[in-house]
Amino acid sequence: MKKTVGFILVLLFVICLGTTVFAEEKKAVPDSKAKPASTAKIEQAGENLGIPVVVLHEGNDVLGGTLALKLKERFRKSVLFKLEDKDSKAVRVNVESRSEFRDRPEIGSVYSVVWTFAESGEVVPFYLKQELGLVNSRNVEDSAAGLMNRTDKIADEYKYLFE
Repeated sequence: MKKTVGFILVLLFVICLGTTVFAEEKKAVPDSKAKPASTAKIEQAGENLGIPVVVLHEGNDVLGGTLALKLKERFRKSVLFKLEDKDSKAVRVNVESRSEFRDRPEIGSVYSVVWTFAESGEVVPFYLKQELGLVNSRNVEDSAAGLMNRTDKIADEYKYLFE
């Protein structure tokens, strides 16, 4: 009797194992009748990629304006971000800048960046982070890259706001 029960258990184990292996092999074979995804869905998915970002600048100094412009250019070229208008749901990068020295504005500028999030242009934004810095003609590209990197980290930290 014990031999019969043992034989039945081994037989059930082999059957279960065989069924699992067969099911795995069946999954690995692609369905030849399956239709490819439509191009409209692929294009729509491509449009939704990227973190929506709005760059706003306040100030009348040349270097601060250049920093904001370089930041917009980098966001526009990036696949991680999507530059949006003020009325959309996005992370807002608010850049405010002033000349470091009033008599010699070409030497450098002081800037403040405040990251906020808003559902639209008509909604009060949520404060996320802020940063102060100095920019001159030699480090404007590096400063823009640093702000873009910081924006990526902030967007990752607050990604639940986009859900």
